Amino acid sequence: MTAQDTASVIHRKARAARDGSDARAMSPAKALRLAVARAADTLLDLALTVATVEQRRVSLAQVAETVADEGLILLLDGAGGARGALALDAQMMAALIEVQTTGKVRSGATPARRATRTDAAMVAPLVDAVLDGVDSEMLAEVEGYVPRGFRFGDRVEDRRALGLVLDAPDFDVFRVTADLGPGVRTGRLDLLVPARRPLAAKTGTRTDVGGPARALMSDVALGAPVVLDAVMARITLPLREACALSRGQVLALTPESLGAIQVTGAGAHLVAEARLGQLNGWRALRLVSSAAAPLPDTKAEPEQSTAKPAPGTALTLHAKQDA
Repeated sequence: MTAQDTASVIHRKARAARDGSDARAMSPAKALRLAVARAADTLLDLALTVATVEQRRVSLAQVAETVADEGLILLLDGAGGARGALALDAQMMAALIEVQTTGKVRSGATPARRATRTDAAMVAPLVDAVLDGVDSEMLAEVEGYVPRGFRFGDRVEDRRALGLVLDAPDFDVFRVTADLGPGVRTGRLDLLVPARRPLAAKTGTRTDVGGPARALMSDVALGAPVVLDAVMARITLPLREACALSRGQVLALTPESLGAIQVTGAGAHLVAEARLGQLNGWRALRLVSSAAAPLPDTKAEPEQSTAKPAPGTALTLHAKQDA
């Protein structure tokens, strides 16, 4: 055996040992692989074999290009107000629905169709089980891991709308390709979660010698979540009428309310004034002035509507007791 052959054998053995060590170490990709297979077997009695798990990082602007428009797109709500997404392609979605309605996955590819809220409701338990499984695997194997706490939130109409509801600058994308049945059909699952960076790598952190990294107060304050309320109108009611309000009751608003929205912060202080409208089927507000300085004037008129306010419109009610 020549020296070159000997070196080649040593390199192969070292690579095999390194690969084996990497396979034993827990990672988000491995945790997702285990969680998907276990949830499908436990909840649906579905034989699901994960073929591949790919991981990459994308920016918020690339999210729309990453997720397929056909299939089911779900918004995920996480700890601390974080938002992620989970997308099932048409084949994966159809397989999960079929196994719950007929008891098995039909052979052959199914034609793509528009996802519905019923589809989202049927796969929601599996999605929650997968997300819980990922956190459980990471907690058991990785010291210091902080659970993300993601849960099913709502169905998203399409990938363009997904880009509007996500707010993190970067996302880790995990793409799972799986055999369903097994071997009856191949489906795909995409999980998008906000990218996490080590604390020491962040700008504006201080590291004491021999101590843990600490963030500056300015970083903590600027990163704190802020809740803003869009107030369409204020209505004064006697206390007994306010206490008698019930679901489905219609409150009369003036037409001017659409163009006189107040954006308020904590303590009901005025942050900005806005007009009510819509963008790509979503409720939207156009800021026309701010409490700090007037915004540039806009000639766009508010959306005119004679219909009653849509569910979810914020109303602030001030109650007073009759004399």
